Amino acid sequence: MVRSLYQLTPRMLQRLRQDLTRYHELFRGGRCSGWELEELLVNAIKSDTQAQHHVRWKEAGHDDRADIEVFTNGEPFFVQVKSGQLTSQYLKLSGYRLGRFNGDLKKITQYLNEHCANILAVPCQQVNDKTGRRFIYRVCYVRVEHLQALKLTEWTKEGKAYKQVNQYGTVLNLRPSMSWQIWWDIPLSLFDTTIEIVID
Repeated sequence: MVRSLYQLTPRMLQRLRQDLTRYHELFRGGRCSGWELEELLVNAIKSDTQAQHHVRWKEAGHDDRADIEVFTNGEPFFVQVKSGQLTSQYLKLSGYRLGRFNGDLKKITQYLNEHCANILAVPCQQVNDKTGRRFIYRVCYVRVEHLQALKLTEWTKEGKAYKQVNQYGTVLNLRPSMSWQIWWDIPLSLFDTTIEIVID
């Protein structure tokens, strides 16, 4: 089943921009990390009272289905929050640790095809140039189907890792040395839109 993709309203994005600005006024060391982004996104969703979106968040939760749940017009949206990293071609994200399957690729493949969620990723690039330092955040909506469509027979071993490219061009890497953590390289061409937030 394809799960609906949750997207922030303009008012929520405005609040996120304001809170990221405040964050960098207080902390000069680097980007806002994934666990901090969860709270900022929850605050942003709550800020748009006209939208009637109701958010549920459990701090430091480890639900595979969602970091946050949003309910609007009776419809639930399950959202994983990631920070990630942008390259010239991909959005790179780290995912679940799958060591509980003891290296059973059949069970891992089935799990990834059934248990992924839509992702709201907010990667950040730090730029230092003659104008000074700035942080460029991008809000990226990752559709769950772009992480799935995996086939057991398509895994190839590369060194100590396992790799597969699905029909959407997403590159998946399983890393046994990291408790069988899954990593995704998602082609930027798959995104309908990304929203840029620049913090000077």
